[in-house]
Amino acid sequence: MRWAIAMAALVAATPLSAQRIAIDRSVYVERSVGGAMQIEPATQLLRGDRVVTILSWDAPAEGSYTVVSPVPAGLAIQSASHPNVEISRDGGRSWQRLADPRRIPDGTTHLRWRLEGSAGRLSYRSVVR
Repeated sequence: MRWAIAMAALVAATPLSAQRIAIDRSVYVERSVGGAMQIEPATQLLRGDRVVTILSWDAPAEGSYTVVSPVPAGLAIQSASHPNVEISRDGGRSWQRLADPRRIPDGTTHLRWRLEGSAGRLSYRSVVR
Protein backbone atom coordinates (compact mmCIF):
# COMPACT_ATOMS: atom_id res chain seq x y z
CA MET A 1 0.00 0.00 0.00
CA ARG A 2 1.33 3.45 -0.88
CA TRP A 3 1.12 6.33 1.52
CA ALA A 4 1.21 9.86 0.16
CA ILE A 5 2.85 12.29 2.52
CA ALA A 6 1.63 15.71 3.34
CA MET A 7 4.69 16.93 5.22
CA ALA A 8 2.82 19.50 7.26
CA ALA A 9 0.25 16.93 8.37
CA LEU A 10 2.67 14.11 9.13
CA VAL A 11 3.84 15.69 12.37
CA ALA A 12 2.01 18.57 13.97
CA ALA A 13 3.89 19.68 17.06
CA THR A 14 1.99 22.24 19.07
CA PRO A 15 3.52 24.27 21.90
CA LEU A 16 1.18 24.75 24.86
CA SER A 17 2.27 28.35 25.41
CA ALA A 18 1.28 31.73 24.05
CA GLN A 19 4.94 32.54 23.28
CA ARG A 20 6.17 32.24 19.71
CA ILE A 21 8.13 29.05 19.18
CA ALA A 22 9.40 28.09 15.73
CA ILE A 23 9.18 24.32 15.15
CA ASP A 24 10.56 22.82 11.96
CA ARG A 25 10.00 19.22 10.93
CA SER A 26 11.82 16.97 8.52
CA VAL A 27 10.73 13.47 7.54
CA TYR A 28 13.08 10.83 6.13
CA VAL A 29 12.89 7.20 5.05
CA GLU A 30 15.65 4.87 6.21
CA ARG A 31 16.84 2.48 3.51
CA SER A 32 19.54 -0.15 3.22
CA VAL A 33 21.89 0.79 0.39
CA GLY A 34 24.75 -1.60 -0.30
CA GLY A 35 24.49 -3.03 3.21
CA ALA A 36 24.65 0.40 4.90
CA MET A 37 21.66 2.25 6.35
CA GLN A 38 21.01 5.67 4.81
CA ILE A 39 18.22 8.20 5.14
CA GLU A 40 16.65 10.14 2.31
CA PRO A 41 13.86 12.75 2.30
CA ALA A 42 10.45 11.06 2.30
CA THR A 43 8.23 11.66 -0.70
CA GLN A 44 6.06 8.56 -0.34
CA LEU A 45 5.81 5.79 2.21
CA LEU A 46 5.14 2.09 1.80
CA ARG A 47 4.00 -0.36 4.44
CA GLY A 48 7.03 -1.50 6.41
CA ASP A 49 9.15 1.60 5.66
CA ARG A 50 11.25 2.86 8.54
CA VAL A 51 10.67 6.59 9.08
CA VAL A 52 12.90 9.10 10.88
CA THR A 53 11.21 12.35 11.93
CA ILE A 54 13.29 15.26 13.20
CA LEU A 55 11.69 18.19 15.05
CA SER A 56 13.89 21.26 15.58
CA TRP A 57 12.80 24.29 17.57
CA ASP A 58 13.83 27.78 18.45
CA ALA A 59 12.18 29.25 21.53
CA PRO A 60 12.71 32.36 23.65
CA ALA A 61 15.60 31.56 26.01
CA GLU A 62 13.87 32.83 29.15
CA GLY A 63 10.90 30.45 29.01
CA SER A 64 9.88 26.89 29.73
CA TYR A 65 7.38 25.28 27.36
CA THR A 66 5.52 22.03 26.80
CA VAL A 67 5.20 20.65 23.26
CA VAL A 68 2.71 17.96 22.25
CA SER A 69 3.11 16.07 18.98
CA PRO A 70 0.45 13.61 17.78
CA VAL A 71 1.79 10.44 16.19
CA PRO A 72 0.32 10.31 12.67
CA ALA A 73 -2.16 7.51 11.99
CA GLY A 74 -0.46 4.67 10.16
CA LEU A 75 2.85 5.07 11.99
CA ALA A 76 3.99 2.87 14.87
CA ILE A 77 6.53 4.90 16.83
CA GLN A 78 9.45 2.89 18.18
CA SER A 79 11.96 5.23 19.81
CA ALA A 80 12.67 8.89 20.58
CA SER A 81 15.89 10.78 21.21
CA HIS A 82 14.74 13.13 23.99
CA PRO A 83 15.50 11.71 27.47
CA ASN A 84 12.41 13.27 29.09
CA VAL A 85 9.81 12.46 26.45
CA GLU A 86 6.42 11.39 27.77
CA ILE A 87 3.88 9.31 25.86
CA SER A 88 0.13 9.05 25.73
CA ARG A 89 -1.69 5.93 24.57
CA ASP A 90 -5.17 7.44 24.92
CA GLY A 91 -5.17 10.48 22.63
CA GLY A 92 -3.43 12.82 25.06
CA ARG A 93 -5.73 12.38 28.07
CA SER A 94 -3.06 10.80 30.31
CA TRP A 95 0.75 10.78 30.18
CA GLN A 96 3.53 8.41 31.15
CA ARG A 97 7.26 9.05 31.42
CA LEU A 98 9.37 6.23 30.01
CA ALA A 99 12.35 4.65 31.73
CA ASP A 100 13.95 4.24 28.29
CA PRO A 101 12.78 6.48 25.38
CA ARG A 102 14.55 4.09 23.00
CA ARG A 103 11.68 1.63 23.61
CA ILE A 104 8.28 3.21 23.03
CA PRO A 105 5.29 0.88 23.47
CA ASP A 106 2.94 0.07 20.61
CA GLY A 107 -0.24 2.11 20.52
CA THR A 108 1.41 5.43 21.43
CA THR A 109 -0.78 8.27 20.12
CA HIS A 110 1.12 11.38 21.30
CA LEU A 111 4.55 12.54 22.44
CA ARG A 112 5.09 15.36 24.93
CA TRP A 113 8.26 17.03 26.16
CA ARG A 114 9.41 20.19 27.93
CA LEU A 115 11.49 22.84 26.25
CA GLU A 116 13.74 24.70 28.61
CA GLY A 117 14.23 27.73 26.36
CA SER A 118 16.57 28.30 23.44
CA ALA A 119 17.00 25.84 20.56
CA GLY A 120 16.88 22.06 20.49
CA ARG A 121 16.00 18.93 18.58
CA LEU A 122 14.05 15.71 19.02
CA SER A 123 14.02 12.81 16.60
CA TYR A 124 11.95 9.69 16.59
CA ARG A 125 11.85 6.49 14.59
CA SER A 126 8.70 4.76 13.46
CA VAL A 127 7.47 2.11 11.03
CA VAL A 128 4.63 2.45 8.53
CA ARG A 129 1.87 -0.04 9.41
